[in-house]
Amino acid sequence: MRLAVISYHASPMAVPGSGVNGGMNVYVRALTTHLARAGVECDIFSARVGAQHEKSVRLESGLWLHSLPVQPSAPVGSAPDYTGIPEFADRVVEHMVRSSISYDAVHANYWLSGVAAHRVKHDLDIPMITTFHTLEKAKRAHGALVDDRSSLRIHQESRILGCSDAVLASGDDEARWLLEMYQAPEEKIVHLPLGIDRAFFAPGPSGPAREAIGFDDTIPIILYVGRIQSLKGTALAVKTLVELRKHRSARLIIVGGPSGVDGEREFARVLALVEEYGLDDAVTIVEPMSHELLSTYYRAADVVIVPSVSESFGLVALEAMGCGTPVVATDAGGLRTVVDDGYSGILVKDRQPSAFAQAIESLLANPVHYRAMSQRASACAESFTWAASARRLIGVVERVVQQEVLVSCMSCA
Repeated sequence: MRLAVISYHASPMAVPGSGVNGGMNVYVRALTTHLARAGVECDIFSARVGAQHEKSVRLESGLWLHSLPVQPSAPVGSAPDYTGIPEFADRVVEHMVRSSISYDAVHANYWLSGVAAHRVKHDLDIPMITTFHTLEKAKRAHGALVDDRSSLRIHQESRILGCSDAVLASGDDEARWLLEMYQAPEEKIVHLPLGIDRAFFAPGPSGPAREAIGFDDTIPIILYVGRIQSLKGTALAVKTLVELRKHRSARLIIVGGPSGVDGEREFARVLALVEEYGLDDAVTIVEPMSHELLSTYYRAADVVIVPSVSESFGLVALEAMGCGTPVVATDAGGLRTVVDDGYSGILVKDRQPSAFAQAIESLLANPVHYRAMSQRASACAESFTWAASARRLIGVVERVVQQEVLVSCMSCA
């Protein structure tokens, strides 16, 4: 079995946490790695902005990354935009034809990749599997900022959904969004939760971890990991620290960088809050780092805060739980799939600084309760593995390959 994986704007080799890079990069790399280890050969196709030549790298046995040149329509930035997709799709098809490799299916990640995969499906007559990662209608429903291509994205998401032979949903809420907001056929939707690599995300002593990151005192550490943007609630994490410090000493570590249409604005809010409340010694901002290094920060932290407006899944919460660090997260989206409220973490319904601070204080003030939740969090995380996700995807590929007729659509991207 051989799978073509389209990850147009987010190379699995990029460091998550800033720009366009985040959980999707981790998803693509981890899932394809475990597919390859299960005997499924995978070719990942990603765009290489401004380059003149294709670059192919063997990541491990059975897994290749092909970075294909795309010429920018504007000054070269950190990521390709929508206008580069036709050229990128040309490059993908050219590579496939030139290599004479027969692919069983194409797996698109995110709507931009879906537009390119749509073309691949029809040119090569192979099934198309889609993971949207986020959905524009769901973001709108949760109050996310709308940019100038929001309507275009909704239109394309609907077309991609209509042409997909299977759609992977990471949790119950994402599946419900697909059904209710996009009227997706129920038989197309397959639940495929994300996973963690226990070789990295496992419990360990906090003392050495704190020392490794430069905080070897006893002041509680609240950790925020992810892109800095209003949808992720970075400024809300800082306001939560302000509330918490009314009752006890605490510090906040933010690991990530600005991202999205309001990333720089949210970063400015964070800096303004730090200055307003005199938090220079209490808030530390760390640049994005390789995914595996995050485990040290998770183990060093007392609590991981995930104050997102919503998440399709909630990979940061799962990674923290894997390290035995309790999570306080918004009661929304895929975070409900990951966090068992009151058992393996705390879900906050009222998305206000005081509510998050109260939840964190309830853990820090009760060491017995804290230790029990830490142990339960780690145990719950053990059921989420990338190997299991890969096995489930193999079953999906086998099913769509065996269908006599591919799902057809009214028009092609």
